[in-house]
Amino acid sequence: MVMNGYEICSGAVRNHNPDVMYKAFGILGYDEKYVEARFGGMLNAFKFGAPPHAGCAFGIDRIFMVLENVKNIRDIIAFPKNGSGVDLMMGSPSVVDDDQLTDTHISIIEED
Repeated sequence: MVMNGYEICSGAVRNHNPDVMYKAFGILGYDEKYVEARFGGMLNAFKFGAPPHAGCAFGIDRIFMVLENVKNIRDIIAFPKNGSGVDLMMGSPSVVDDDQLTDTHISIIEED
């Protein structure tokens, strides 16, 4: 949906066809065994007749941008990021320390 030239809502019909899903993952280099291991529950639901599903999401910040007649969404968002995706007020993204990684059970594996 567009309001005064700005997209304020977008949506899609989700893929609900297992054959298309296998093909899409195949293009990305994943075989059927991988797809079934990672998405087996969803694939089974689709195989047994789960209906197609879709949705949309309105960007309330974009609606306010149009209503307030401002050209940049950063003038509407309370804590906007800059053009590089950095939140200067919060200093994020930032380095994650070892304690945070331990608390969240996340490991960093560096590739050679």
